[in-house]
Amino acid sequence: MPDLPLDILDRIRALEDQVRQLSGRSQMRPAMNQILAGSVVVGEGGTFKVNNQHGDPQFYVGGVSPPNPDGTPQRGLLAYRQDGTIAIEIANQTASAADPQCIVIRDARRQTLLAEDTLGGLAAPVFGGSGWYGYTEVPQWTTSSSSWATCMTMHWRKQSPRVHAYYLARCSDASTSGEVRLLDGAGSVIGQATLPAGTYWADSVYGPITGAHLGYQDLVWQARVTGGGGTVGVKGLNTFGIGS
Repeated sequence: MPDLPLDILDRIRALEDQVRQLSGRSQMRPAMNQILAGSVVVGEGGTFKVNNQHGDPQFYVGGVSPPNPDGTPQRGLLAYRQDGTIAIEIANQTASAADPQCIVIRDARRQTLLAEDTLGGLAAPVFGGSGWYGYTEVPQWTTSSSSWATCMTMHWRKQSPRVHAYYLARCSDASTSGEVRLLDGAGSVIGQATLPAGTYWADSVYGPITGAHLGYQDLVWQARVTGGGGTVGVKGLNTFGIGS
């Protein structure tokens, strides 16, 4: 064997050491229960779910019911308590293409604690105001005009997309008829009711309310005479912001 310079032999030994190290590392795998960097991607309509030790779901992202209107699977999120009851849902409950997916938070009995409405804002809980009245009571604010006249005004803060408002209305005599309506702060009609001649009753109107979410505005009750020579009055009672 010819004499070789020592530096070449040293280099060969170093290369052999590097090959052994690379060979050993190729047999090593990272822990299968850790992601030290990067992302986890479940693509092409796949499902990600976490089950407890009994195989019951705890967290789920994937296809949920009902399917989309075109028949494709709806993609949603479900989070469960350890007893198997659903705590959080993100899904479209109506399967209507026009309705967005909404967030629903439930208690351990599956009763809704918090729900987003399909039009935006709150569907639950419902916020309202007190409105006790007596059956011998008559509206204090009346009008004899055939044009709309404001009888009552109430400050309101919008949290829900619709309003359900109760009222007490009275026509002054059996020959007088009229109408009442509830307007929002922009002058849009939330609801309107016709009062036959001689009306004295409590009822309600229901409808959407315009304006910015959490914005302040006034709700206005108006009345007008449509027949006869008497007066028509209206008094606002309970008013609730509601969802669907």
